[in-house]
Amino acid sequence: MKHVNDYDRFYVADPDFFEAPDRIPDGDSRLSFFSADVPAGWRREENGWWVRLNPSAEAEPEQGWMIHVSVAEHLVERTLEIVGGYCLHHSIGFEGIRSRLAARALNAKRADRRRSGRLITLFPVDEARFTTALLDLDALVKGQPGPYVLGALRHGSGPLYCRYGSFVPAVETDEHGEPVSGLRRPDGRSVVEDSAPVFRPPEWISVPEVLEADLRAMRETVRGALPYRIERVLAITNAGGTYVGADRLTGAQVVLREARPHAGLDEHGEDAVTRLDRHRAALEQAAGLECVPELLDYRTFGEHRFLIEEFVEGVRLNLSVLATLPLLTHQEAVRESGAVATYTKWATEILDKLRDAVDGLLGRGIRLGEVDPENVVIRPDGRIALVDLESATSLGDDRPPAADDPQFCVPAGVRGAAAHDHLISRMRLWLFLPLPYHERAKVRTLAEAVTRHYPVPPDFGANLVHVLGCSDPDSAGHALDRPEANWPRIRDSLVRGIHAVASPHRRDRLFPGTPTTPTTIGGYPLGYGAAGVLYALGQAGAEIPQEYVEWLAKAALDDPAPLPGLYDGLHGVAFVLDHLGHRETALTVIDRSRPLDEAARSANLNSGLAGIALNLLHFARVTGDEEMRARAIRLGDDLAERLRDGFPATPGGPEPFGLLHGPTGPALLFQHLHAQTGEPRYLDLADLALRHDLDRCVTRPDGTVHLFDGIRYLTYLHGGSNGLAFVLRNQLRHRPAPDLRAALEGIRRACQPACVHNAGLFRGRAGMIATLAELGFAEDGPAIADQARRLAWHARLHRGHLVFPGFRMRRLAMDLATGSAGVLLALNAAFGERTGFLPHLDSRTATTDTTEGGR
Repeated sequence: MKHVNDYDRFYVADPDFFEAPDRIPDGDSRLSFFSADVPAGWRREENGWWVRLNPSAEAEPEQGWMIHVSVAEHLVERTLEIVGGYCLHHSIGFEGIRSRLAARALNAKRADRRRSGRLITLFPVDEARFTTALLDLDALVKGQPGPYVLGALRHGSGPLYCRYGSFVPAVETDEHGEPVSGLRRPDGRSVVEDSAPVFRPPEWISVPEVLEADLRAMRETVRGALPYRIERVLAITNAGGTYVGADRLTGAQVVLREARPHAGLDEHGEDAVTRLDRHRAALEQAAGLECVPELLDYRTFGEHRFLIEEFVEGVRLNLSVLATLPLLTHQEAVRESGAVATYTKWATEILDKLRDAVDGLLGRGIRLGEVDPENVVIRPDGRIALVDLESATSLGDDRPPAADDPQFCVPAGVRGAAAHDHLISRMRLWLFLPLPYHERAKVRTLAEAVTRHYPVPPDFGANLVHVLGCSDPDSAGHALDRPEANWPRIRDSLVRGIHAVASPHRRDRLFPGTPTTPTTIGGYPLGYGAAGVLYALGQAGAEIPQEYVEWLAKAALDDPAPLPGLYDGLHGVAFVLDHLGHRETALTVIDRSRPLDEAARSANLNSGLAGIALNLLHFARVTGDEEMRARAIRLGDDLAERLRDGFPATPGGPEPFGLLHGPTGPALLFQHLHAQTGEPRYLDLADLALRHDLDRCVTRPDGTVHLFDGIRYLTYLHGGSNGLAFVLRNQLRHRPAPDLRAALEGIRRACQPACVHNAGLFRGRAGMIATLAELGFAEDGPAIADQARRLAWHARLHRGHLVFPGFRMRRLAMDLATGSAGVLLALNAAFGERTGFLPHLDSRTATTDTTEGGR
């Protein structure tokens, strides 16, 4: 599972594609210490952006007390020479960051805060050598500034930090995809190392005597207290946090902004405190304006800086837009309600208020570098407040800000009033069509879409193009935004775009994709890796080079820690290999998965028993293997037992929902089991499982059906109502029911909104196209054509070929779930000669020899 901010670290190494952070092009900033030859008697290892040196003659212990060295970026080179030289002289194993650029990435605002600052780590073989090294190094580097290492105990005034942990690099991940290290207790049992951001050694370990004074100092700091009580977290990053709190004396609600010194570096190398001080200066300069919060206090606590400001009551602009935007609903209902005209009037008023706000700042000599809708608050009385002024500078400044989202920023070379015109124009486009874009050519396409859907002035688009400087044509958009789709041309361009970025020489990925965990990208699985891309190419009838197939098979068979699942593991690979005509290799992969199948913890289609059993049924059908068929039925029956007490969640995880992770996946399995065995009880089980998700669904006023997860109304294939459509269709073939038919009708309507944030298959527009196409209702033809044309709003060109961005639209991706392969598969379902969509969605395939779903 990934959090939204986890994607940011994958933006560092490549401007076009998601990429592993340690592939950052840092050759020009490599640290000279590691360029020297390895001394005799030492061995060298490189892992990511770390270089590790260990004495060859000594056996390295698995765990113990370690020392982290954390210094500011400009001190890294000299500090590594001092510490590294000491370690070589005293035969202490150590590792260090490979470059200054990598050091900045490790300590960036969106970096992993639990690992930030650990630029050099020493691994003394015992407590005595730990103590000696700590005291010696303290004399050599004492007092050097650097970020605090969370989860460790600072020695003296730094930059040395200590903790007890594993000396072995993490090779496994937890249920959230985070890397985990293991420790061994005195009784021999293995436990997961504590990853909390506070110093907390294992319960069986005593703190060394040399650290007792440091421990007392830490406890004294903790005993202090801010005169403000933190009540909830708004955001937290490596730079610090933003919290809603209350004054302990008055009870007044406030906002606290925390900044960690030397931490949370941005692309300009400025730390969190520098940015907080800029925000503070802007608040002081703008004091008295109603468009900014009131500055209440500024304090240092535990060396962290805290700015306390007025809590602005109201709703953030991005949430207001999502709640009222007419293009998010069924367009026929919108036309009948007059919602477009109402929204246009409201948006125009908001823009006028934003203009007044930035003009007020302009009058105080403040130039904003960014206006993000998340940082605009609409007060209950309708007034506007700008609650983040980190990008504020003087009017003469024309540098681009180091902002979170370049879509809402001023480009280099624009200053003063022109900068504010630029920001207002960006916001004007976003208010009517809140889609991400990161190339100027797309502005013209989106502006033309706004003029088609809203009663805006005739010069709306021309003004935006002029102010935002968008003179280049949107060639990618023009290829799709046509009265009739030129499917052969679109198909060929998408296929060429996928081939153009293939990397069979890399072991970690064959195609660039969207990250799936905080440390994982690409790989071989069906959902986000090579198997899904090859499946889409095969469905579209495209050529698949043999080296792609060989890469896929080798990656799956050589993986030291494979998963068994259909979309995240070996079963998906086996299905694709068989689909492409490599049955013997596919069966080898199935055999490798066998010991993992019944140990699967989850019940779902994505990674658990439902997907595994479905795939076993497929292979039993195409090979005639009765033992495999019996295994599938047994897994299905085991799953049925687990469903008696409700749908089972993964241990430690939230209650799942939807096709891939929720009860609809097992419902699909039961439908296939019914098709295989003819037993009515499986249809009963399918109905029971399906209704777990249907009970979460709501029908909106526009007649669309959404799956409600407790916070959001979801329509997407991945975990929303769209994913239920196929299982509803299967169930209706056997047991027609008015409520199921009504739900299916509402889901079809939910596939037709004009504004869809992402282009992809699992959570975007392509999934809606594929759902409508595969359901096969003739009256949905115009809606399919409309959605296909709107892919122009997302499409880009890379090396002259049509490509699509992955999740969040900040980088390109080729994978099935989020990128070009998913779009290719969806458009093929709509316009191609071969029918079929995702594996096993049509239960009729359980009694045929085809491997594709039918209409």
